[in-house]
Amino acid sequence: MKECGTEKQRSLALDAAREIVTGSIAGATSKVFEFPFDTIKVRMQYSQSLPVPLFPNSWDCIVKSYKKDGIIKGFYRGIVPPMFGAAMEISTLFFSYNMAQDAIKIVRGYNLNDNIKQTDKLLCGAWGGFCTSFVLTPVELLKCRFQVETLRAKKTSIPKIVRTVISEKGIRGLWKGETTTMIREAGGSMAWFGNYEAVLRHFSQGKKDYKFKTWQLMIAGSLAGVGYHCLMFPVDTVKSIYQIQEEKNPRTLLDIAGQIYRKKGFFGFYSGLGVTLCKSIPASAILFVLYERIKANLPF
Repeated sequence: MKECGTEKQRSLALDAAREIVTGSIAGATSKVFEFPFDTIKVRMQYSQSLPVPLFPNSWDCIVKSYKKDGIIKGFYRGIVPPMFGAAMEISTLFFSYNMAQDAIKIVRGYNLNDNIKQTDKLLCGAWGGFCTSFVLTPVELLKCRFQVETLRAKKTSIPKIVRTVISEKGIRGLWKGETTTMIREAGGSMAWFGNYEAVLRHFSQGKKDYKFKTWQLMIAGSLAGVGYHCLMFPVDTVKSIYQIQEEKNPRTLLDIAGQIYRKKGFFGFYSGLGVTLCKSIPASAILFVLYERIKANLPF
């Protein structure tokens, strides 16, 4: 990934430190913006899994959530663990993505400042998503359970949900839904980074030292978010329902997918996409701008 026209001393150790620090700050900050939208998305996906949906559309979900719990409890309750999770997620994602590029350069005898082909970057994006899924699965499981249990008017907390999951399924229960998360993240991250790099390449017109303007980074980041969700949202829908279903009568991934299709057809897999794009477009733009600007101004 380009560094906004700056050239810094490159080494694997420095690269790793930059990605971890920059990704953590950018991820945690962007989560503050997108968390309310994510709450509505998960509730819409849960509603879609019920025999009689709780909400006919996203706006109805927003209104009822506000009337029931207000702004803070209704949309921001439980945000602290996801902020830490987002810091871990984004730092792992950018670290894996950029380390994969460095590995390719070393194997092929390139300089670390050289660029690799776009197809290679797509594979690096898939690798980044694959690695990130192992961090993201337990974070999303706890987040989704918390968001839905508050909807069910249950008194709960993240530590309580952790204890319940471990008591029922053991420590491995925290990685329930890993397969679908891995598929979503590998494919989604490929589209995410692919769109971002393609738009930046369009703006720079091949100029190596081109300094990207903030609005250009925001456009590239926005289109990255669109690519990620439009491609992999059906997988996310099935994954979310699988993670939040009651353990007394669990359904397989195929059972859940079949039920959605029978009830709503193909578009049932995209329930909540509108509100997700409302948060993903600006959140992804903010994340990439923060990432590039913080990384370019690090003192090391």
